Amino acid sequence: MKRTKTMKRLLMLAGMAVLTVTLAACGSHSAKTTSTTATRTVTTSGGSVKVPVHPKRIVTNVYTGDVLSLGGHVVGATSTDLQSPYLSKKTRAGIKDLGLTLKQEAVLKLKPDLIVTSNEADVKALKKIAPVVYVAYGSTGDIKQTATKFGNLINRKAQATDWIKRFDQQAKTQASRLTKAGIDPKKTSVGLFDLQNGKLFVDGAKWGRGGQALTTGLGFSLPAAFETLDQGAGYKQISLESVNKYAADWLFFSQTTGTSQDKSALSDLKRDPYWRKLAAVKANHVVQLPFNKMYYFDPDAVYGQMKLIVDAMIKAK
Repeated sequence: MKRTKTMKRLLMLAGMAVLTVTLAACGSHSAKTTSTTATRTVTTSGGSVKVPVHPKRIVTNVYTGDVLSLGGHVVGATSTDLQSPYLSKKTRAGIKDLGLTLKQEAVLKLKPDLIVTSNEADVKALKKIAPVVYVAYGSTGDIKQTATKFGNLINRKAQATDWIKRFDQQAKTQASRLTKAGIDPKKTSVGLFDLQNGKLFVDGAKWGRGGQALTTGLGFSLPAAFETLDQGAGYKQISLESVNKYAADWLFFSQTTGTSQDKSALSDLKRDPYWRKLAAVKANHVVQLPFNKMYYFDPDAVYGQMKLIVDAMIKAK
């Protein structure tokens, strides 16, 4: 009898011990969960936002390449971003195509812990799903500043520093190729032109089209008329009569669309007397680049554009 009571007491004590260990384990698990969802505050174009210390499921609009360039994990992005030739098939396959805009229902299904967008309206529409970082287009500075900014936003500062080092080395390598070919970037100006729907535009260095690869990367300079664009909208439609105001030692242009109207406009441009009078045109220092490879402006795109530009310049020369 006494032995039976003793056994019952031992079983009760053992049960209490197991319960104590279980509770301790639960407490440890809770602490771990809290640490993985810890937040920090970052400054955005829309103000201060609390974001995860280590975001693991990011949805992006416009800035997909910027996040991926630093090793961020993107689970959903807009279709335009995913068409970038600088993304591998494997990378694209792992990202949900959300169409042209970030729709609430589609974003919600992905359970993101961070949303990065250039569309200010996304903040109000999506902030109940996850923290929304609004980055106004053209507000990130040159490509090195862009890498640094996104390195801070997604807490990948070391990766941003490493990318800048690789970028500087590639820029040095490509600039050296130009020098050997008789082109000194430090003494050469460049101009950026874009044909869109039959209309002629000029672009600043922060409007894609290879602007950052040419300037921050290879070290070319922009004439004052082009630099002014970066202080405003970043681009401007011009007439052929005023094209001389945007003259430069080398001219680069791409076509945003490939309609018959654009093809006709390109043919007209090459025959136009105002265009033909430009010194760069007479010297055959005009480079036409594929729009799909020049449109994107994220770190990896700009990195790749430098060699593309140098190859085309050496061939033209």
